[in-house]
Amino acid sequence: MPVARSDPRRATIVGIAGVMVGTVMILLVLFAGNLGDDSSHTTSSRSRFSVGPAATFADSISRDQTPLFFNDTATGSRPIVVHHLGTDAKAGWIAFDASVGDCTLTWHRETQDFTDCNGRRVPADGDDLHHYPVVVENGDVIVDLSVDATTTTSSRSS
Repeated sequence: MPVARSDPRRATIVGIAGVMVGTVMILLVLFAGNLGDDSSHTTSSRSRFSVGPAATFADSISRDQTPLFFNDTATGSRPIVVHHLGTDAKAGWIAFDASVGDCTLTWHRETQDFTDCNGRRVPADGDDLHHYPVVVENGDVIVDLSVDATTTTSSRSS
């Protein structure tokens, strides 16, 4: 069966048209991504970690006499402790690093404090370890794990 000869001019025109359409589509995608707001600030949805209902977890910590341990949800690189001190579920929340160097803190219920791998005692409030801001919003405990977070602890109820 004979094969029809193709016209090289037609193939060239189709090729050039394809490149032009592809270029236009790429430009549309790039410009469409810049439409909307003028903000160039990117935030991670994981930098604010919702622990859950303040009243429920305050009761649990008080009953079990044990703080809560979590993996850092912002980077996953460092564990954190979320602890409640006091009797008011809307206040007294703290969050701090649960690791010292390569060592994760161990909680001691009987003495209500932590130790690191070297046996150094750390009080229940985390003492001089890095603290993260904690707020109570709409009844939930929220920990701010963002890089630029201050280390103040406050409560805001809405």
